[in-house]
Amino acid sequence: MNKKLKIIFVTDGIFPHSVGGMQRHSRLLIEALANTEECNLMVIHPHEGKKIFEGIPAVTEIPLPFQTPESQFQYLLHHYRYSKQVHRVLLQHPDAVIYSQGLAVWYRISDVAHRLIINPHGLEAFQVMTVKEKVITMLFRWLHIYLFRHCAKVVSLGGRLTEILVNKAGVDKRKIVILPNAVNMPNAVQRTFDKQVTQFIFVGRFAFNKGIDVLMEAIKKVNASGYSEKTKFVLVGKGPEYDRITTTYQEPNVMFAGGADDETLFRLYRESDAFVLPTLFEGMPTVALEAMSYGLPVIITDTGATLELAGADNAIIVEKRSVDSLAGAIKKIADMPASEKTKMAEASVTKVSRNFTWPVVAANHLKIFRNIMNGHD
Repeated sequence: MNKKLKIIFVTDGIFPHSVGGMQRHSRLLIEALANTEECNLMVIHPHEGKKIFEGIPAVTEIPLPFQTPESQFQYLLHHYRYSKQVHRVLLQHPDAVIYSQGLAVWYRISDVAHRLIINPHGLEAFQVMTVKEKVITMLFRWLHIYLFRHCAKVVSLGGRLTEILVNKAGVDKRKIVILPNAVNMPNAVQRTFDKQVTQFIFVGRFAFNKGIDVLMEAIKKVNASGYSEKTKFVLVGKGPEYDRITTTYQEPNVMFAGGADDETLFRLYRESDAFVLPTLFEGMPTVALEAMSYGLPVIITDTGATLELAGADNAIIVEKRSVDSLAGAIKKIADMPASEKTKMAEASVTKVSRNFTWPVVAANHLKIFRNIMNGHD
């Protein structure tokens, strides 16, 4: 039997004490790794006074103080200070593999480079589109490139993100490992798709990159084509664009659900007939995987690692920023026979259950960790 791996998991936030895709990923991956019983984890996080993984013997928590940043400069400065504290802990455990989320390991990174794996997630700074956005995110790109040069492995979620790592960040292909996002499979949902009204669900942060304006304009176009009685749209999420979106667009068949806890969100997945995410840039959206696990056909853009989970059998791929493309996809799903929707739903569930569940993804992480520990490429 293999000796248990010693892993130090470093993150700047864990759900629900910090909210976001990376924070949720941290919690679920830690729990999944602990469930394998093949490793012991030290989890460094900034939630002082919180016992997040109480009752899980394989997890030891090390909370460190971290000041919440209010600006881009403060974000980098505070992460640098946090990484200095992290560095002191890392040096105390020279026999542990280090898994870092985002910018959590930075200070004197060369000291631990040979046993460090970095997961940069969505690589948003490398996907921005306008000159202004590129200037604003320039420091983040430089920093990520520096970190990628000083680690053993860099995680790609797959798809276009691997191309970005190679072509824009200059990462050697031999250093990249493909480790996708994952979900826990829910109980099977029995779908008949026999409702007169097709319900579409969007889930995401109300931010400029999620394409919500494109979605709302597409809904207006769909309604003008006579589909207002045939379709319903539920938009779940909050964020900086929420007030503007909800006051600018007031279509009769649109419900803004705001933020939703897991129980509410999972109920909405079960009640819906299709998932839509016209995102402009992305990593591998966990919400799309969640929707697929509940047996939903998907409408999504080709960006990041979305094509790793969405194909012709379970999804309609739409052009980014194209109102006409999205409106056409919505109408196609609304008009689609129940039998075709059922085939797409079954394909969604099959894809997730085979490739994107936490037991599968956690096992693949452990293989990479053991290779790093044994000095293998």
